[in-house]
Amino acid sequence: MVDRWRVLAAALATRSRRFGTRAQLERHQQRRLQRVLNRARRVYPFYAAAGTSLADFPVLDKATWLRHFDGLNDRGLDLAQCLAAARAAEADRSFEATLKGVSIGLSSGTSGQQGVFLTTPAEQARWAGVMLAKALPSLREPARVALVLRSGGPLYQAVHGGRITFCYVDLALPPDAIAERLQAFAPTVLAAPPQVLDDLAARRSRVSRPDLAPHTIYSIADVLDDDVAARVASGFGCPARQIYQATEGFLGISCEHGTLHLNEDLVHVEREVIDQSSGRFTPVITDLYRTTQAIIRYRLNDVLLPGVPDCPCGSAFATVARVEGRADDVLWLPDQAGATRPLFADFVRNAVLAAPGVHDFRLVQRLDGSLGLAVRPSNAQASAHRALQRLLRSRGFAEPAISGRPWPVESSIDKRRRVRRER
Repeated sequence: MVDRWRVLAAALATRSRRFGTRAQLERHQQRRLQRVLNRARRVYPFYAAAGTSLADFPVLDKATWLRHFDGLNDRGLDLAQCLAAARAAEADRSFEATLKGVSIGLSSGTSGQQGVFLTTPAEQARWAGVMLAKALPSLREPARVALVLRSGGPLYQAVHGGRITFCYVDLALPPDAIAERLQAFAPTVLAAPPQVLDDLAARRSRVSRPDLAPHTIYSIADVLDDDVAARVASGFGCPARQIYQATEGFLGISCEHGTLHLNEDLVHVEREVIDQSSGRFTPVITDLYRTTQAIIRYRLNDVLLPGVPDCPCGSAFATVARVEGRADDVLWLPDQAGATRPLFADFVRNAVLAAPGVHDFRLVQRLDGSLGLAVRPSNAQASAHRALQRLLRSRGFAEPAISGRPWPVESSIDKRRRVRRER
């Protein structure tokens, strides 16, 4: 069971922690970093011979992290046994897998092999408190929070009752059932993947007196494209903020001005810049509080576009203009001079969705370098094809072969990746 007092303590501590300047934030990070590194050498076998500074710790990608899973958690748990327990719990939709006193959850696996995250009741309480402090407009006012997620479990059920009530809605349910459950719960705060918010906004706009009327909306678990954000704002009458969270941590959240800020009080972020002109980067994160598992210099597979340095909210936390998706969503194409360069998914989305008649699309770069384009409605295929050709020419790429492809089969729990590259 999660201790409600621990949840409250974490929420109040998060709200009371203030950083008036960037220097204050960096001092906090350094204090926490040193504690994390000192403990890592004592507790995790993988780091037993590591040095004393962050630079002495290797950068780990997901494959390496999973390969050394048992040496990167403080219970010595084996990856295979954790996967088996978590998959069994997810199959029956109970989400109650536990081993050696820790709860076991699964990542979505969109970047390859599924990851496993381990949490103790204390960590669940802390996560819940931090999330409440950062996501709720007020801790004093009553709130009814609905979460539409691929999987539930203790991590998302850590708070219930009192002034704040949670409702978990299974993303695997049919859209009609999701809408019915949310209408019955009547949330004041709604957090859901963008495709769910898009569907709910469309439903809401079709009735004169909608039942579903949250005053705060968060897009979670997937990229929030501009066209979807506009439809959600129009349908609900309020903008969709964003929660940037991965298996590896609670990484960012939008402020009241709609600016996405990295949670640098919780995670230390190093930037591996992949495009000098725009500053696009892949984050390498170190969790400043996690204890059951080591998240130290872990390279995410995301592509982030930096935001403006200052936000009207006055936060010292770094801003992100956009989370553009996975590194696998970046197309790598030859230019007119024969050099291979990246074409970021954001450019593709903007170009193709602006084509006359195009409502949605899926583009895949095949292993041979050719492009397969699926379009809805299908009679807009030629328009989308021409838009893609114009984009490639305007950015100096040698045009690859482009062919139409059937619309892919996507389940309700799949992430909507409009652009991706086969591996």
